[in-house]
Amino acid sequence: MANKQLQFSFFHWLYDRFTQLVIYPSIWVAAAIASLGIYTQEILGLERNWQAIALIFTSGLIPYNLDRIIASYVQKIPDRKAQLFFCKPYIWILLLAAIFTTAALLFYAPINVKYASVVGLVPLLYGTPFFPMKNESQWQLYRLKDIPSSKAWIVGGVLTYAVIILPLAYAKNSFDYKAALVTIFMFAFIVTNSHIFDIRDLESDKNKGVITLPIMVGLKKAKIILTAINFLMLIILVCAWLANLMPYSPEIVLATIVNIIYIWLVNLHTPRWVYNVLIESFLFIPTFSRWFIYNLFN
Repeated sequence: MANKQLQFSFFHWLYDRFTQLVIYPSIWVAAAIASLGIYTQEILGLERNWQAIALIFTSGLIPYNLDRIIASYVQKIPDRKAQLFFCKPYIWILLLAAIFTTAALLFYAPINVKYASVVGLVPLLYGTPFFPMKNESQWQLYRLKDIPSSKAWIVGGVLTYAVIILPLAYAKNSFDYKAALVTIFMFAFIVTNSHIFDIRDLESDKNKGVITLPIMVGLKKAKIILTAINFLMLIILVCAWLANLMPYSPEIVLATIVNIIYIWLVNLHTPRWVYNVLIESFLFIPTFSRWFIYNLFN
């Protein structure tokens, strides 16, 4: 009994360190998103370029941490430990380091990458109270995420843009039909992941008046919509595969199956660690499953 308690204490300590060092500062999710940039390079046959992946990673850290820092003051984070974490000064060290590194990468990047990165301003404004609007009695500052049902669509759209366009820009390749097909997959894949976190934050968003898809249409209808998006994406890509517009990609089928499974498994009672570790980890699936399949059969 004592041995089991010791093991539980150790794993609890290990998970706590992992969340403090990797999950809360968004290093895990930024790495997962950067892996999708690697996947873009692989599936489109682009030149491997570490600067593109580094830029996706460091620029991904900025809006995630900035949003959480602001949210810790504007919209209380339900996770008490996370709330305390983002009120501590050392999170600003990581944020400033990410900003400096991103600026350095952009400074030495080709001019077309610099132009493509202008869209990066959107996630910076996403969680910042920046837009003044007058309600019934007074003026109030609003965020982009305060637009009804926009929260996950904005996040998913910007991340899709980053993992497709930045590798293309560094490789100096044009956006062709094959890139468009990969974009369709990426958008459905990332937007699904983003909307699932709206289920986790449903009560917090509702209390703060942030209208997300699950709040707007209800949890079951939101799941039906996300499932339909994944099926529609898969139908489009199956047609493309049958028409020989691009090679069959089993990792896309696997990623879509995983998407649909966790869409219907998560609910309001799903533990936060499932979101923080498992669901964010699912973003690694396309890259690692493609690498595994390629090395297994070649």
